[in-house]
Amino acid sequence: MSTLLGLLARNPQAGLAKPALADALDAPTSVKLYRSFIMDLCERFAHLSADVRVLCYAPRGARAAVSLLASRHWRLVQQQGGSRGQILASLFEYAFRMGHQRAVVLVTDCPTVPDSAVIEAFDRLLIDDVVLGPTTAGGIYLVGMSLERPELFLGFDWNDAGVFDALVDRAEAFGLVLGLVPHWYEVNDRAGLDLLASHLRALAVVGGESLPKRTQLLLQRLRLAE
Repeated sequence: MSTLLGLLARNPQAGLAKPALADALDAPTSVKLYRSFIMDLCERFAHLSADVRVLCYAPRGARAAVSLLASRHWRLVQQQGGSRGQILASLFEYAFRMGHQRAVVLVTDCPTVPDSAVIEAFDRLLIDDVVLGPTTAGGIYLVGMSLERPELFLGFDWNDAGVFDALVDRAEAFGLVLGLVPHWYEVNDRAGLDLLASHLRALAVVGGESLPKRTQLLLQRLRLAE
């Protein structure tokens, strides 16, 4: 069964990515940090067992800038739609139109998202219709589908803290078989950044194989992950 792994990304420029981190750090540093997140994720998941890897970018015209973050293992596809729900609906439509039977999309760009969560999501999609990876803040960091149901993602506020609950309710209302992978954290503000720095220090101590090295180096330079 053909599989697609997607990752959402925005042009790494001030004001376009991680605005809350710009408040916690400064605009140029937050751009560098966001760039390191995407590059670390693209490198780590480049060799995951998926038939196609898609870096779904925004805004229009950012293809050249975003392409510098990925490798030849990733296909660039422009995001379609103005809301997160529309973007996801369009990306899954693209996946199934291209003939893939299972698609998993990383919605967040936390560079420590474990390989095991993505692998488990693909495995669950052999039985489940939809798989969600909830965040500790009430959102989702991952969503997977084995059938096309764009209405799952439409008609509610993706900026609301209850996105995960809304998707669970939708899946139940539509009669979909729901699977879950473990909770993970997001890095959208200073609290998330401090949690990431603490996690990276711990990974360095235990010798974690999935250590996002670009992100770690940058945080060390900022004296956050020493």
